[in-house]
Amino acid sequence: MNAVKGISKFSLLKELNAVPALTKSSRDKIAKTVLEDPTQFQSLIEIAFDYDNDISAKACSILETVCEKRIEYMAFNLNFFTDNLPNVTDESCIRSMAKISNLVAMDYDSKFDSAIRLVITKDQISQLIESNFEWLLSDHKVGIKADAMEALYYLGNSISWIHYELKMILDKNIPNESPGYIARAKKILEGISKNQAA
Repeated sequence: MNAVKGISKFSLLKELNAVPALTKSSRDKIAKTVLEDPTQFQSLIEIAFDYDNDISAKACSILETVCEKRIEYMAFNLNFFTDNLPNVTDESCIRSMAKISNLVAMDYDSKFDSAIRLVITKDQISQLIESNFEWLLSDHKVGIKADAMEALYYLGNSISWIHYELKMILDKNIPNESPGYIARAKKILEGISKNQAA
């Protein structure tokens, strides 16, 4: 089985390396390959975290696309995903990981049983919380901060102290942030207020 996995990972690496610049069509093509063969998902996530170069950036972008369509593929890779979040340093990779974290948190918060909700552990939730607060408080682009605050909002629906901390941070930062940040923060603060009123 490891030999098959090795071939699969090697094939995926070759595909990623063959693409000089990741366009929407090339990203969608490789994502489609993974969506059609879920056994390649583990290889994709390993590549996304294993390398600190253009290949990992491409893999992160493709991983985001796959997770947008099939977040349940992440369920049995959550430990690897959450353990490696603090190691990501490339801004474009952090953007993808923040988006994926948001998708995981949204699925976890779902009122319906989902693969994520059924398998996620307290340690994995703690790592998601820590990574998203780190991204929200660090000097990152608005897209990363917006996904981080939204992920924290969803996680806070089950863990009440998160909303308290998130509200304090957003209230403090709104006067100094960009219009995009402010718009998302106001939406999150509205949601927190509704939850507290209920």
